[in-house]
Amino acid sequence: MRSAPVPNGVRRWPVHPEPGPGEALTSWLGRLAGLYRLSVEQLLTHNLGPASAQLDVVRLRDADLDYQVPAAVLRALAARTGVAVGRLRRMTISGCVPWLADTLNPADGWQAFSAYVRQDSVLLAPGRAGYHVVNRWVPWLPARSRPWRTARRVCPTCPADRGILLLAALPLMISCAEHGCRLERVHEVRRAHRHGEPMTPGPVPDAVAALDRLTFEGIATGSVTLPSRTVHVGEWLRLLRTLLDEVSMVASRAGPGSAAMLHQVWDAVDLPFRAGLNLWRPYERLSPSRQEAMLQAAATAVQLAADGRIIPGVHVVPGKFWSNFADLH
Repeated sequence: MRSAPVPNGVRRWPVHPEPGPGEALTSWLGRLAGLYRLSVEQLLTHNLGPASAQLDVVRLRDADLDYQVPAAVLRALAARTGVAVGRLRRMTISGCVPWLADTLNPADGWQAFSAYVRQDSVLLAPGRAGYHVVNRWVPWLPARSRPWRTARRVCPTCPADRGILLLAALPLMISCAEHGCRLERVHEVRRAHRHGEPMTPGPVPDAVAALDRLTFEGIATGSVTLPSRTVHVGEWLRLLRTLLDEVSMVASRAGPGSAAMLHQVWDAVDLPFRAGLNLWRPYERLSPSRQEAMLQAAATAVQLAADGRIIPGVHVVPGKFWSNFADLH
C-alpha cells in the first residue's frame, strides 16, 4: 500500500500501527496514542504542528472525530504515520460518502429515501412498496438532531486490543464476521476483561452470520464477492436496505402473494410479524431490538430463497436485484 509523503521538516513518528480493516479513526488514534503513553487529546493538540491549532482542547472535547475531521489534521496525521489521507478519511462517517449514503444532509428527506430504498426491489414486485413521506432522513443513521451512534460494539472473542469498527456503531451487523458471535457493547466487554472474566460469546443464527460476513467484507474491502459476481459495497448496502424495508412492509401493501411470503419469512424467524410493528417507520427510527429483528428477517429471507423455500423471482423482474441474493448459500 502506498504511504503518504513526508513534507519537508516533518518527522514521521517512529511507531505507527496500521489501521485495521474498517476501524474507526478514534479507535486507531487511541491505539496510537497508547503506544506513547498519551491520551488522544494530548496526541492531537500537541504533536501535529500547525494542524493542532485546529483541534484546541475545547474544540476537541466537543468534536466527533469519527464523523468528520479537518482536512489539515488528516494531512498532518498522514505525514506522521505514512497512512494515506484517503484511507484516514474513510475511517470517518463523512469519508464513507457516497457509498454509505449519497448525502449526509437529512433535509433531503423523502427524495433521498426514495432513491436509496425504493428505487429497486428484492422481495416485492417493483413499485409495490409505494411511497412514504420521510422527512429528515439519512440511510443507516439517525438525523443529526441526535447522536449518530447507537452504541460502540466489539466482538468478545477478538483480542482486547483490536480496534473498534467504525460502522459497528450503526445497525448494519449483529455478529463478528470472524467468529460468528454477537457483537457486544464495548464497555461491557472491556470491563469483563479487566476483571479476568471474559464474556461468553453469544450465538447468532447461521443465516445472520452469513449475511454479516458479506457486509463486513464490503466495509473492509470495498466490494462483496457473490458466487455470480462481485458488487460494490455501495450497491450491497442499498440491496440490504431495500430488503430491510420490504420485510417491514404491511401485508396489505405487499399484495396477496408477497404478503404470504413475508409471513413465511417471519414464521421462520419465530418472531411476531414485522417484529410487532404497528405503524410503519423507517428502519433508522426503530428501536435497536426491532432493528435486530429486521436484520434477522432479512437474513432468513436470503436463506429461504437459497433453499428454494420462497421464490421471489415470481414477483420481481428477472435478473434484477434478487439475482444478487439468490445464490449466497
